[in-house]
Amino acid sequence: MLPVAKKILRSVLKVVATAAGVVFLFDNRFSGNAGVVLLGSIAVLFICLLVWLIFDLGDDSGLGPDEPQQ
Repeated sequence: MLPVAKKILRSVLKVVATAAGVVFLFDNRFSGNAGVVLLGSIAVLFICLLVWLIFDLGDDSGLGPDEPQQ
């Protein structure tokens, strides 16, 4: 996979996983669908993890540049 494509995929996965995490944390428990929403957000997080591992997107500390500067 091209380095640019990997960076784009990493960014997309970070956004999707963050959104799923926010839904997981701040789910409205008063609705009747709270359990479905929680399970759905967990499934999305799991899928993001699988895609990250399948495409070998590497370690990410979330801080600093993606690759060491030379």
